[in-house]
Amino acid sequence: MKKPSKPTINNECGPLRRFKMQIVKKVVKIALLLVLVVASVTGLQAQRRTVLYLQKYNNEPYHFGFLLGVNFMDYSLVTEADYQNKMHPKTQFPHGLPGVSEENLDHFQILSVESYTTPGFSVGVIGDKRLGEYFNLRFSPTLSLSSKFVQYSTRLYNADNQITDSVRVVISDDKLATFLEFPLHVKYRSKRYNNIGAYLIAGVNPKLYLASVKNKIDNGGHPALLQTNRADFALELGTGFDIYNQWFKMGIEIKMSFSILNVIKEDQLSKNYIFNAPIKEVRNKQLQVSFTFE
Repeated sequence: MKKPSKPTINNECGPLRRFKMQIVKKVVKIALLLVLVVASVTGLQAQRRTVLYLQKYNNEPYHFGFLLGVNFMDYSLVTEADYQNKMHPKTQFPHGLPGVSEENLDHFQILSVESYTTPGFSVGVIGDKRLGEYFNLRFSPTLSLSSKFVQYSTRLYNADNQITDSVRVVISDDKLATFLEFPLHVKYRSKRYNNIGAYLIAGVNPKLYLASVKNKIDNGGHPALLQTNRADFALELGTGFDIYNQWFKMGIEIKMSFSILNVIKEDQLSKNYIFNAPIKEVRNKQLQVSFTFE
């Protein structure tokens, strides 16, 4: 079989990269807007005498509350060496794709693999334990809903090694991705300024990916999307502001989560199919902007 030359794929993922940049810009704008709002409130408080709310709040041993957040999930991918020049048999290609003549398909080539960011929603409960004057231990079990998308650009060949489809895009799509998260953070609070205080958080987040078997295996008994392990473990770092009101404390928080585990499945069924074949390592990434109420 004649080995094709390495294709040029710089332009094929242009729209995907632009989509990712748009998401990042929106997140940056949200973060800057939150900082400006807090700074404005602080400035107004500095100009007039402020009534201090919940003055003994931080001396209480326990606090409870809930959080609502918007998350942006993504995969960090490490691909196999020289995967673009490897040929794969038709048995590793998904069945029933529109516009694909499976009778003429004999083998195919994967030109590129790219994950892109998708927005989602998070809701959770908060349990907070006072450790000292400026330190707290926070446990916040969370349910996160989002989607995972990985795009594969492929080139299809017939038995005579002739190209039948120059660029065929295949997407690994999990429309109902659900994570149970159990983040445990140490919270360092700054000295309170009137009714506002800043803080930093750092900690760990064990996660459990709730995947439906029906959504992961297609009718032919093959994987229907990128196969990953259900258990994950991430390190997290974030910052935020606490705003003390008359009856409760509200927080505005932004945090990053980085998985330290390679969650890709290594079983033969997964490794010998298009979605897992070109990928060596998969790690979860997540950016979350949350509003907390305690």
